[in-house]
Formats: sequence, structure tokens, C-alpha cells
Amino acid sequence: MSLPVRSLKELSKIKHWYGFKYLLNPEVHQAIFDKLRLEDTYRDTTKFKVLDLYPGPSQQSAIFYNRFKPQQYVLMESRADFLTQLKKEYSNSPIDVIEKDPYDWSSYVDLIDQSKKLQVEKQSLDHINDSFLTIGNLTNPAHEGLLMQWYSCIGNRNWLQRFGRVKMLLWVPTSSAVKLLARPGSISRSKCSVVREAFTETNLVALSDTEEVKLFDDSVITANNPIIISDTDIWQIRDKGISLLEINPTAHHIDLDNWEYVTKHLLILKGTPLIDALESLGHGAKDYFKDKITNQDLLNKSPNKLTNEEFIYLTDLFAKWPFKPDIFMDFVDIYQDDSF
Repeated sequence: MSLPVRSLKELSKIKHWYGFKYLLNPEVHQAIFDKLRLEDTYRDTTKFKVLDLYPGPSQQSAIFYNRFKPQQYVLMESRADFLTQLKKEYSNSPIDVIEKDPYDWSSYVDLIDQSKKLQVEKQSLDHINDSFLTIGNLTNPAHEGLLMQWYSCIGNRNWLQRFGRVKMLLWVPTSSAVKLLARPGSISRSKCSVVREAFTETNLVALSDTEEVKLFDDSVITANNPIIISDTDIWQIRDKGISLLEINPTAHHIDLDNWEYVTKHLLILKGTPLIDALESLGHGAKDYFKDKITNQDLLNKSPNKLTNEEFIYLTDLFAKWPFKPDIFMDFVDIYQDDSF
């Protein structure tokens, strides 16, 4: 059974869009799926399940289903105008419409653990889970915090990431994508890009053609070669763009508690030379690390120029420090300053 694919003209009649934006050009969706090559990962469609969060008008959902024919496709939506559209469109279809808010943790507990309407296979960490995919739209700028929480869940391997390395395809504001994909030394480098680098391989798949394209590091555009989308293919049109991220969790072995403490404190002083920022880790830290680090170039670097490997190296040293402070008595806000 193929699902109807509604046009931008039809879908634009939906009254409220709740500050979100959606790509509504079927040809561009197909080009994106061509680029993603999802068939290489999800070879057995008889066990392939998809959870689509904030699907909105669901044009992408219909195109995805028609192309890949997953065994189960679940839409989780809570916004009234979109729900009306979804219930009308999919009342007699293979699509499952779940009236729950993707923002709430309890929505997933109910869907997976209690009602068991979606049963997900847990797989090992030596590969991307090849039977479960998560798709989402977080293009409302107010959901940037939720985006960062989802990235943290990848590191902690909870939420949907308890089922292994679950690939995520997320539409986000381009301004958020710029911050997430910032390289060491970039003016946009902050905690969110350090988290992205530590726990995932994140690819920039597509983005709308706005002035914000210029905010990306040139190396990001060159490495990803994203599809550029005309702003007229996105509804509702605004001056700010959106981007599609392909997020592939990695099989990291990071000491999370100590890493969290180290990165959090150092990035508060992200423009300060490391030799001076180290004391923020605790009284006596500067002397301890100076004794352990022989690379003077590293000590002269500021935290916003540190690579993922260098943060892990500092974390390992911190973990071995006999006089390190009690990290569980730390009350510094992870999201203070400009973490996002």
C-alpha cells in the first residue's frame, strides 16, 4: 500500500505550524534519501521499524514509507492541528499515529515499555542498529535544549539509545547545526559541539539556502557537500534556515562522569589558555596537570581549541588525580554561558 503524498499547496492550509518548519518538496526528499543510502544499513525491511517525532504535516513520512516500506512506522505527535491532519490521513493505513508529546520522557515509557505498541530490538554496539531508526523535527528554536538532551542521551546510552547505536535523522535550525558542527578553534565552538564530537559522527545532509550557510566552517561544507534547499520549498518560510543532520552514535568508552566535569569547567573559560583554566578543576589542579603534561603546546591551547582526543586525555589525567574534588558535589550549570 502506498500512502498519498500531499503537496505544499494542500498542506499549507494547515492553520498552525507552532513555530516549526518542514521541507515540502517530494523531489528534494527523494534526493536526500538518495544521498543517505539508508538501504545499506536497513537491508531487512521485514524487521525495520521507524519512530517519527514531531512529523507535523507528514509529507516526509509518507515519502519515506513509500520508498522503504518499513515493517512498522510510528508517528508521535501532540499538536492539535497536525493531529487532525494525521488522523484524517492515516485512519486506515499501516501508519501508527500516537498522540503523545515527544518532549516528555513518559511518552516513550508508555509507547515501548508499558503499552508495547513499539517493540525495539536491542543490538550490540559494534554496528549501527539495523532494525530501528529515529526521525525528528526540532526546527522550533525553543527546542534547542531538547536537541542537546537527545545528544546527551546518546552519550549516556539511555532513552532510545538503550537499544544500541540508533541512527537519528533530525531537522534542526541552521543556527543549531552551526554550533553542533563547529570544529576546534571555531568561533562557534562550545559544549554542544564537544558533545557531538565525543559521542557521534554527525553529518550535514541538507540545509536551506539562507545567509546562515556562511556561518559554517568551510571545512564542514566541503566534507559534507550538503544538498542546498530553496527556501520556497520550506513551510513556513522565515528568514532563518533549517538543516538536516544524520546522527550516527559511536561506540565510545568515555568515563562520562569525569569527562562531564572536565569539559564543563574548562569550557566556561573556553578562551583562556589551558595552563590558567586548569585551576577551575579544583585547588591544586594547575600544579598537578603541569607535572603530568609535557606538551607545552597543549598547555598553551585554550579549551575551545581542544580536540575530542585531548579532552579525553585530560579526563584520564583528572581521573587519576589523588586529590581531585568530589565531582558529585559540583553545582555548576551544564547549560550556563553559551553552551548552546
